[in-house]
Amino acid sequence: MLRKLIGLAAAAAVATGLAGPAQSAELQEIIDQGTVRIGVPIDVPPFGYMDAQNQPIGLDVDVARAIGEALGVEVELQQITSANRVPYLVTDRLDVVIAAMGATPERAQQVAFSSPYSALSIGVFGPAEIAVAAPGDLGDTSIAVARGTTQDIELTAAAPEANIKRFDDDATAAAAYLSGQTELLATANVVAKELSEREPDTALEAKFILRLSPTHVAVQQGSPELLRWLDTFIFYNLMTGRLSAITETWLGQPLPDGFPSM
Repeated sequence: MLRKLIGLAAAAAVATGLAGPAQSAELQEIIDQGTVRIGVPIDVPPFGYMDAQNQPIGLDVDVARAIGEALGVEVELQQITSANRVPYLVTDRLDVVIAAMGATPERAQQVAFSSPYSALSIGVFGPAEIAVAAPGDLGDTSIAVARGTTQDIELTAAAPEANIKRFDDDATAAAAYLSGQTELLATANVVAKELSEREPDTALEAKFILRLSPTHVAVQQGSPELLRWLDTFIFYNLMTGRLSAITETWLGQPLPDGFPSM
C-alpha cells in the first residue's frame, strides 16, 4: 500500500511539473517484500528481446536475474522501451532499470546510476556507398535514431543541423532504416551487428563512432542503500568474472581491461 501511495503521489507531481525525484522503495523494503521490480528492454538485442517461446532473454535480462538471485528475492520483469524507462522509474512503477542505459549528467538529474556493468559503442552505420566518415560529412543524409537515447543525445550534439529522423524506440528506428525510410542508422555496435546477421542483404558498416558507452543500472533518486548494494554487487561480480562472462556470451567479447568504475 505504501509503495502504491508513493507512486500515485509521484505521478501526480510529475504531471503538474512540480515534482522533485520520487521517493523509492529502499533495499530493506524490497527484501522484506520478497520481490524486486526490474525493467528490461524487449527491443534492443542482444541486451533484451523475446525468444521463440516469447520469453525475455539477453544480457540485461541475465543481469536482472543475477541481481534477484543475489538479493534472494523473486524478480518481477517488466518490459520497457527507451522512451518509458525513466518515466516508469521516477513514478515508482519500477525499483530498478537495466536497459542498456548510458549515464549522462542530464539523466542523473532524474535518476541515480550505479557503476557500469557492461559496455558498448554507439555510432552511425550504413551502406558502403554512402561516403560519410565524420559528423561533418552528413549533410542532408537522413539518419534514423531512437528518441531520447544516448545515440540521439550524442548525434544531436555532434551534428545539430543533421537530418535526424527520431522514432519511438530502437526497433522502430531499425525498421525505418531497413525499409529505406532513412539512409543511415544511429545505434549501438551490437545492434548493428545483430541486424546485419538477421538481414544479410542489408549493409551496416560503421561510418563513425560517437563514443564508447558503458551501461549502468538506474534507480530512483533517494535510494542510497539500494544504490550502494548495486555498486557492491557489480564490484563483486566484476572481480569474480561473472559480468565479463555474461558480456562475452551476448556481445561476443569480454569486458576490456581497466573497465571503468564510477
